[in-house]
Amino acid sequence: MNPVTTDQEPSTSPRILITGASRGIGLAAAGQLAASGVEVVMVSRDPDRGAAARDRVAAVASGPEPSYLAADLSSLDSVRDLAERLRQRFDYLDVLINNAGTASGRRVLTVDGFERAFAVNHLAPFLLTQLSLDLLLAVPAARVVNTVSETHSGRLDFDNLQGERRYGFFSAYARSKTANILFTYELARRLEGTGITSNCFTPGPTATDFGRGLGGFAGVMGGLMRVIGKPADKGARTAVYLATSPDMEGVTGKYFYRGRTARSKRITYDREVAARLWAVSEQLTTPGRETTQQIQEVVR
Repeated sequence: MNPVTTDQEPSTSPRILITGASRGIGLAAAGQLAASGVEVVMVSRDPDRGAAARDRVAAVASGPEPSYLAADLSSLDSVRDLAERLRQRFDYLDVLINNAGTASGRRVLTVDGFERAFAVNHLAPFLLTQLSLDLLLAVPAARVVNTVSETHSGRLDFDNLQGERRYGFFSAYARSKTANILFTYELARRLEGTGITSNCFTPGPTATDFGRGLGGFAGVMGGLMRVIGKPADKGARTAVYLATSPDMEGVTGKYFYRGRTARSKRITYDREVAARLWAVSEQLTTPGRETTQQIQEVVR
């Protein structure tokens, strides 16, 4: 994964961007990667927490100093701004790890008018990946790695894609994770022959801060995972493996569970559903889309 650069000296370390890198799986993966000599670019929403996380990772880094960039992935303008800052600062990326995720006990809309879990968990990585393709194409064999969940939904109702008709914490989260897997597979198909691979993984039940502060069922589930889940360091191992292992060269369009390839739910292999979701996502992330009515027309 040696980068192709123009007027700069070639780097001896891969450069890997991780979203949701200030805690949980993202922070653990950033630490493991930096300790192995990788140049890590950390992205998260809160600047103070992000700076503290960067310092923690810098303390274990054996190669280049990690970088930190603040971005609110619930805002598409913030995602676009992040992509622009990446292009201004870097001329390549070896790996993009779309790890940031959220859940909400009630239906909350973002500044763009989208249901928050759908926006952060699916639309943000969809858009960031599209806007980062030039940086990924600048190396011979780049990788996209998406964090998903084994609890992804077995169906996708395009009339309730954002919980417009019925909303539940678990169903919204599971729906967004199904979208992540569909995106992973469709991206692999569309990037065939480019040298960029696209894979996803589920860390399994992991003790992180995910869901902390939420009430009701969402809060209960988050608390349960912190009791029975494995440590984040273990949950991050598959992300690190997919991002760096020579065994993953050329491997694309796969779902990993407990560190091994596995079968995701049947709907995720439906190419018509994947193509429809891609078209919907593409239109929803296009600048200039303004009203809820326009969103509903696109979805239908």
